[in-house]
Amino acid sequence: MYQKKTMLITGASRGIGKDIVKFFASLGVNIIMTYYSNIEGIEELAKELRNKYKIDVDYYYLDLCQEDTIISVYNNVKEKYHKIDYLINNAAISLDNDINSKTKDEFMKVLETNVVGTFLMMKYFDNIINGYIINISSTDGIDTGNFYSIDYNASKAAINNMTKTFSLISNNKIISICPNWVNTESTRNMNQDYLKSELKRINQDQLISINTIPKVIDECIKNDISTGSIIRIEGDEDVRGID
Repeated sequence: MYQKKTMLITGASRGIGKDIVKFFASLGVNIIMTYYSNIEGIEELAKELRNKYKIDVDYYYLDLCQEDTIISVYNNVKEKYHKIDYLINNAAISLDNDINSKTKDEFMKVLETNVVGTFLMMKYFDNIINGYIINISSTDGIDTGNFYSIDYNASKAAINNMTKTFSLISNNKIISICPNWVNTESTRNMNQDYLKSELKRINQDQLISINTIPKVIDECIKNDISTGSIIRIEGDEDVRGID
């Protein structure tokens, strides 16, 4: 079902974004990736995808805090592809620290990147998409966030809300994917005592396999899931819609 389809994934050079890219490339989807700082990683990934899957692969620099870079990517994609099928809004940041030490600048940086950046991607790209816009959110935007990540929690709650609101006006289907802790490199490299305490706090038995995320996206597309859906992933075998 994916032959001649095209997907744009933000934050594609590492983590969940990279795994989404590899999964859909293996199914024959043409890939457009964005990166912020990891140019070496994105170049290497693009070469790997072209050689292994014989698909079209493009990549562009994107700073979600700079609207002109979003417009530049939009113009390039529109000129070359005219229409694409899927947008995965995956790129995001967190600047975790104690709630009493967090500064306004830190809080605003997270909101500007995660919320405003996602909004602008949906705003500009909606008219050249014929399919799905999928926002990668988190259960932290629902009920698992802690006081170290109040800005990140707020940003993910806002993304879920934007998913609902934007689904009311878009001709595309807009959904939000909300996983618990995922087995990414950044998760493995964090303080493991803190990670264990967080998993215990939210009753998560083990990290979610990173390849579960693209598999859930694939199932949502194949099953023609309703627009505005918020999908919660608590474990590899525990996926549920909450709305």
